[in-house]
Amino acid sequence: MLSDARIDEDAGLHSTHSLPRLLAVSLIAASLDLLVFAALRGQNVDPLTAQFFGFAASAVFSAACFGGTLLSVANATASTMPRHMMWSGFVLVQVIALAIRGGMLGVELSALGLSPRVAIGPAVLAGATISYFGQAHLLLRRSFGTGRLAPIAVATILTLFVLRLLYLGLIDLLPEEAYYWNYSQHLDIGYLDHPPMVAWLIWAGTWLFGVNEFGVRIGAFLGWLVTACFASLLTRNLFGRQAALVCGVLIAAMPVYFLSGFLMMPDAPLTAAWAGTLYFLERALIGNRRWAWPAAGVCFGLGLLSKYTIALLGPAALLFILLDARSRRWLLRPDPYAAAVIALVLFSPVIYWNATHDWMSFAFQSSHRLEEVRHFSLLELLGYAAVLLTPTGLLAAFVVLTSDGIAAFSRAYPRDSKRLFSLVFTLVPLCVFVGFSLFHETKPNWTGPLWLSILPGVAAAFVYQREKETRIVGLLRAAGPPTIGITVAVLAIIFHYIALGFPGVGYRHNIRTLPVAWSEFGGAVAGLEQAVESQSDKPVVLIGMDQYFVASEMAFYVRPDGIPSTNSIGRGAIGTGSLMYDIWFPPSFSSGKTALMVSLGKGELERPDLASRFSRLTDIRKQIVEKRGREIGSFYYRVGYDLRTCSPSDGDCGTPDSE
Repeated sequence: MLSDARIDEDAGLHSTHSLPRLLAVSLIAASLDLLVFAALRGQNVDPLTAQFFGFAASAVFSAACFGGTLLSVANATASTMPRHMMWSGFVLVQVIALAIRGGMLGVELSALGLSPRVAIGPAVLAGATISYFGQAHLLLRRSFGTGRLAPIAVATILTLFVLRLLYLGLIDLLPEEAYYWNYSQHLDIGYLDHPPMVAWLIWAGTWLFGVNEFGVRIGAFLGWLVTACFASLLTRNLFGRQAALVCGVLIAAMPVYFLSGFLMMPDAPLTAAWAGTLYFLERALIGNRRWAWPAAGVCFGLGLLSKYTIALLGPAALLFILLDARSRRWLLRPDPYAAAVIALVLFSPVIYWNATHDWMSFAFQSSHRLEEVRHFSLLELLGYAAVLLTPTGLLAAFVVLTSDGIAAFSRAYPRDSKRLFSLVFTLVPLCVFVGFSLFHETKPNWTGPLWLSILPGVAAAFVYQREKETRIVGLLRAAGPPTIGITVAVLAIIFHYIALGFPGVGYRHNIRTLPVAWSEFGGAVAGLEQAVESQSDKPVVLIGMDQYFVASEMAFYVRPDGIPSTNSIGRGAIGTGSLMYDIWFPPSFSSGKTALMVSLGKGELERPDLASRFSRLTDIRKQIVEKRGREIGSFYYRVGYDLRTCSPSDGDCGTPDSE
């Protein structure tokens, strides 16, 4: 019988000799792809549909040839690599190839304005390149065991980097993103529901790249780069380079960080600032670097300008200093206090804004939330965490928290500062959210940044095998790569589906469910607005009848002259709070004007008090929204003339809600 070394050597030679054949197969598959696309376009098939079937034909051909190559390698080398693992890898490679080539085609068609005949070439080339190198890696890895960690990790990070960058401008803005874009149109140093960093970043992005989805989201993408750098550096300091590489993969693939680097929410700059604060605090507290304190103060201050929850790192830092004997000396030194002053100075514009606006933002995020209806949401909080981190990631975090906690919080904790650091900076904010969830509703994104503290430990658990470890740790280590592969595939499929669709797979008839038709919705509203203007001698205002979703999307996507609307005012004008719209558009702005009221549900337009707001009201009408010639949803609208307004602060006008 051949030795294992001889089998590996023979397999390696045979697989290497298979690479020229694989290259030929990839070229033929790409040619088949182009032929099918050209044939379908000749029949006037939509370019996105044609590209999908072209890819499908090439993928089937590649699969047949890949299966033959696997069989020949197995017969020549007696390799025992499970066949299902190879096919799973092949499917993953094809899914990635489809998503990236689809993203490239979308960018070429929409952003660059290329014709489908020209755009398909680079897209097919990109997909064929990914397919070739992915299959080559599978064949070589089949022969040489698990392979080196670095190439796989770098390829995963790069894949998700490109995937996110391609789709930044292809997917419609979520209502929350459109709302924060409205922030940037009313640039200020403070807002009711959040600090101003998200507005500043959107303003900068749209100034550089134009008022479009890419310009709105580029700040989130850059924030993810900052998060990945600081998280990897923190992990390297705590657990070494191998763990840092795995942490980079986790930051790239875990849904919470993937999406925080895509969607332009306050969480995007918050997560970056949180990662930076952790890194510099570790350098100060464990690395004993005095220069790190002012840097930590800057990051902390920028975080406060992003979202107030980063304040939880303050008590965490104090608790760590009290628990760690070597860190207590900092209590007698000026450096931590100087860092606090730096953070306070950076945060001072928000304090000033609140002081001049009845402290409304601080109250909105504190006392108003505590006054909400009692609701036990701990299970929801855990469910959100399982989605944000994946079930494997959440279980791994729990195992690290419990197993390392026993060691770090024992009598030996002064000798184990690295574990203590990860635990304290995770548990302090986590305990706050858990406590809040016992009595109040929580949001899916709240816990996202706090897991940055435990990720280094999770990465180390995946990389380093201890002498004594439980069976569950071994199972988690084995489940790590499949979980990452599945997550990458799911994200790739979702992005392609939302932006480009799949033939025969439609969207639900509710344009609010997914961001797939807000642009078409805006076009439909723009047509209605023009019709109303032609029949009215008064200026027209657009009123979204929910709290802020519809008004925000109308402001961004209603562009009758190619310019975003400036007359989408929210529902405050008809007596119900609409967050910042109540401040941006006081009653005097819309008084006496004609109102086009738009709602995704009919009930909001049936309010009995509407009649008293206008001299005349039309009936409620339904408008169909189409995408690529197919019905995708609908909305309702109603026109009111001579609007009589009031301030939401009046007794019968309601107060801002806290959805």
